[in-house]
Amino acid sequence: MNLKQKIILYSLIAVAGVFLAVGSVILYFTRSDIYSSIFGIFGICLSLIIVGLFGILSVKSFLSTQAIVKKSFNSFIDEIISHNAIGVLIFDSEGQILWTSKFIKNRFGRKWVGSKLTDFFKKFNINFDSNNISFDFNYKDFSYTVNIWPLENCLSIKDNTLEQRTLQLYEDELTVLGEIEIDNYQLYQSILSEEQLYNVTKEVVTVLDNLVCDYNLVYRQYNTNGKFLIVTNKQALDKMSQVNFKFFDDLHKTLKSQNIIISVSAGFAYGTKNLWEKMEQAKNALLQAQSRGGDQVAIFSRNNLPRYFGSTSEILPNINRARIKALANWIEKKLLDPKIKRVIAYGHAHADLDAIGSALGVYAIAKTFDKEAYICTMTQDVTTKKAIAKYFGEDNPIFIKAHQANTLTDENTLVFLVDNSAPNRTDNPKCVEKAKNTNIFILDHHRLNSSVDFCSKINRHIEPSASSASEIVTELMMFLEKQVKVKKNIAQMLLNGIYLDTLQFQKHVTSRTFEAASWLKNRGADSTESSNSLKIDATTYEKVDQVLKNLEEVKPGFYLAYKDIPLSNDVISIAAEEILRISGRKASFVVAKSEDKKSYKLSARGIDTNVQIICEAVGGGGHFGTAAAVSKEDLLTFVDNIKQAIVSVKNESNID
Repeated sequence: MNLKQKIILYSLIAVAGVFLAVGSVILYFTRSDIYSSIFGIFGICLSLIIVGLFGILSVKSFLSTQAIVKKSFNSFIDEIISHNAIGVLIFDSEGQILWTSKFIKNRFGRKWVGSKLTDFFKKFNINFDSNNISFDFNYKDFSYTVNIWPLENCLSIKDNTLEQRTLQLYEDELTVLGEIEIDNYQLYQSILSEEQLYNVTKEVVTVLDNLVCDYNLVYRQYNTNGKFLIVTNKQALDKMSQVNFKFFDDLHKTLKSQNIIISVSAGFAYGTKNLWEKMEQAKNALLQAQSRGGDQVAIFSRNNLPRYFGSTSEILPNINRARIKALANWIEKKLLDPKIKRVIAYGHAHADLDAIGSALGVYAIAKTFDKEAYICTMTQDVTTKKAIAKYFGEDNPIFIKAHQANTLTDENTLVFLVDNSAPNRTDNPKCVEKAKNTNIFILDHHRLNSSVDFCSKINRHIEPSASSASEIVTELMMFLEKQVKVKKNIAQMLLNGIYLDTLQFQKHVTSRTFEAASWLKNRGADSTESSNSLKIDATTYEKVDQVLKNLEEVKPGFYLAYKDIPLSNDVISIAAEEILRISGRKASFVVAKSEDKKSYKLSARGIDTNVQIICEAVGGGGHFGTAAAVSKEDLLTFVDNIKQAIVSVKNESNID
């Protein structure tokens, strides 16, 4: 007899018992004889026993059925969620585990009921926090995602290993395109013999052949100018990144016996399905690496910030003037356009002699073509303020403020950024908003630390091997077909800018620097005046001495000094230069409060040492041997970050 039939039978017997009870009650109250009363009482008792017994049996059968159904359903649900790699854990308000599903028992053990959640997660080195409602962890080669429902007193643990491995496999197999170019190859073509040039290419090819064996990549040399195309994947790129592309640094020594230092610049790109777009991104990455001074690798991705590796040496200065001549012709063409009404030049904020000198050079070029011309500057260092007052007087209309520049700027205005390459580094961050991107020019000698997307490539001249922006602007004047009318005071400021950035011709000097200086001297500039403009007075010397009193060596050859006093940018720079006057020192870092007391300024100098990458680590940038940074952190935090950057950044020096 099945369960359903049993329930029906028990129910019928119970109903019969009820009828028996009703009949017995009627018999008891309608008959008065003794036998009827006894029989009625007996019937009532018997019916109660029958109804009670079979009622209990019916309820028991029903409850048994429900228990079986519930157990089967719970078991089924547990099996289903376990089959889908999900575990459930129920806990009380005190965080004590009350129940665990089959998946939890199989993966993490069966003895967790009665334990605390904190003890459960401590096994996986996780500090459990009920406020953290979702997190991931790894255990025994598996990856898990935890989701917590505090109000329901339960949590789920899902095995997402397959998902993570699939995503990792997808990322590892992403196609990466790259371009590699031998630095100074055009220069080598003009100064090396065919055999030496062949040896340069051969050494690079040898390194690439080794990479083919060690990493999953292929390469092709696609022209005769020292360029190579690289095809690889993200996994191989990550492996090369982990060793900081050290194999390219080894090129420096291969032909050192022949006084040839080989270096390469490389750009890699990934993160987009479109191969043409990826190739363009790789070209931009290569251009960025070269704009930062060469001898380094740049990695661009749509989804991540650019990454840079290398730069342990300065490449040979580029003596080829084809680019500056082409730029001069292009600027001249722009200035001959009758639609162009005015020119506005911007140096960087807290302008130095080079920023103002190069801006004045642009002013002179614009005036030669009868254009309105202005220089937007509102903050200068002490030395520059004195020079402006000396050569141009107070409140000269050449110099305008940001609100005036914004009013004047329109699509008929040429905007020049000199000695910087970012609008937010000028005194007017909105300087390019109203200008057409084809009318924006960049003339800079600092290495780029971010990509430039607000002006066309033809309008950029970023030459890290140039001594100064003043040198670049002077060369532009030299190559314009129309003779530039340079007044003596402007020529003097340009020469002052060159003197400042070369430390009076002690560093970053090439034959082009001397030619530019000679051209300026022929137009009335005086080298004695330039030297005098850089001299410091007794008060400045005392400030420098005060900063350097707590000089400390962070690591061999790397010195840091700091003082919580307001100083102008030029005084901080002078202090950094002063540290390197003692032989054996490789790099100097000086920190002081800015004059507006709103931030702290770091000035860094290096001798054959890349201080730019150290400054970039704390939010700054600059040149290989001259860099800076500004921070609004408190002094001790900023100094600690600088120390960490100095210690952690490897291979800054190219001194053997």
